[in-house]
Amino acid sequence: MTPPSAGPSEPSAESVDGPTAPEPVAPLLDVRGLRYRYPGASTDALAGLDLSVAAGEFVAVVGANGSGKSTLARLLGGLERPAGASTAVACSHDLLSEDGRMAARRDVGVLFQNPENQLVAECVEDDVAFGLENLAWAPEAIRARVDEMLERFWLTELKTREPHLLSGGQKQRTALAGVLAVPRRALVLDEPTAMLDPAGRDEVLEAVRGLRAGGLAVLYVTQEMDEVVGADRVVALEAGTVVYTGSVGGLFGDGALVRRLGLGLPAAGELALELAAVGREFAPLPLTLDEMLVALGGSS
Repeated sequence: MTPPSAGPSEPSAESVDGPTAPEPVAPLLDVRGLRYRYPGASTDALAGLDLSVAAGEFVAVVGANGSGKSTLARLLGGLERPAGASTAVACSHDLLSEDGRMAARRDVGVLFQNPENQLVAECVEDDVAFGLENLAWAPEAIRARVDEMLERFWLTELKTREPHLLSGGQKQRTALAGVLAVPRRALVLDEPTAMLDPAGRDEVLEAVRGLRAGGLAVLYVTQEMDEVVGADRVVALEAGTVVYTGSVGGLFGDGALVRRLGLGLPAAGELALELAAVGREFAPLPLTLDEMLVALGGSS
């Protein structure tokens, strides 16, 4: 039997006001007023820094030596305790508490400059499995996940190779595979190509670019301006604070700021400036070789 009607139903919010707006999604990495000072230092390495990174967003961080880039990477990974902040959250974990930092280390993967500092096992596949074994995954689950990571980072043929026999790019890809073998929600990379030759740099960059579709929040610290091109957003630091956040083109289009921060330009941008000095003007400034070729083809 159909229950009796309770009378006319109330109009829904959607029928009166149109479709309901989706709830805002909290960023995976979110700090406000973040401060840190090294023991014995007279000034803060981070001096009230604000930054947020959403799921699936690729954010490049640039700045001169001493601007706070590596300090920020360590704090977001839960490896250091902030001196203070109004908000300091990584993947919903409070970085101001010990328990929060410990939990953040599980959800936020961190990759540093020197891969040898993160390679601990006697062969590639054992290194990739190391974190999973520490988390007491079942052996069959470890095997499946390791095989997945080896294939993803082009390491299958190297799985029995001793790490010290690998090239620089292979070592960094092995370290990256080990970091991401443990399922993560965010990844922080602190100048991961700084110690690599051009071939190794290209290997690592290709591997990192492939992460963007996986929903990770990626924070990429670099001093190589060509590596910034293609980021969703770039953040520039100076003396422990954010002095620019926005598009890559917006940063490199601000010549005064680029010079003040000592950043330089991507190679295509540098070439464009040299050509401008002899009368070949470009607007906007090309930042990649493809953009340069298009600009040259369209010039009179």
